[in-house]
Amino acid sequence: MTNDPNLSREKSLEIIHQMIGQARSNFTESGISWLLWGTMLMLASLSTYFLMIFGKTGQLFMGWNIFGIVSIGLLSYDIFKAKPKKVKTYIDDLMKMVDIGFFICIFVIILSINISVTPGNGFGYMLMVFAFLMLIKGGAVKSRSLMVGAAVNWAGAIGIFYCREFRYDMLIMAAAVFAGYIIPGYLLWSAWKKSNNIPGK
Repeated sequence: MTNDPNLSREKSLEIIHQMIGQARSNFTESGISWLLWGTMLMLASLSTYFLMIFGKTGQLFMGWNIFGIVSIGLLSYDIFKAKPKKVKTYIDDLMKMVDIGFFICIFVIILSINISVTPGNGFGYMLMVFAFLMLIKGGAVKSRSLMVGAAVNWAGAIGIFYCREFRYDMLIMAAAVFAGYIIPGYLLWSAWKKSNNIPGK
């Protein structure tokens, strides 16, 4: 083992560059998950709005119940079918912790709606957590659209807190996830297809 400090610094820089390169190659974003979750969230929001318009209050949260069942199925599939990466980096571990924290926050918010928090306020809190996830993931993949989506979702949360009618909360929710999930998801998907030479219409 050498004691040359210059060589040690050069070796350290080389390791850092290797880690950055590996993180970039590992942490790619196809946009499919944003499109999928955004579509489900928007449909659940709009279904609640239209059920209120047509007076179907007994089935008000049917869309969200379906969303919850599908979400559990997708998450279970993701956990049990995920293929381990050959090289695991600090970025991978960090993003995994972010995802875990995000889903715990959503679970706590849903629990709070069933205990004491009004549904309107609960969905406002959800948009706050959505925005936080978009900001982090957007910064990680250098996606300006995700970061703009984060700002839209924070604005949507404020709008929900000001709004007094729950049906309009659902419209705000739908618009926010469209701007924060679906539009960035489509842009990321298009960029991913182009970078992987995948033909598309």
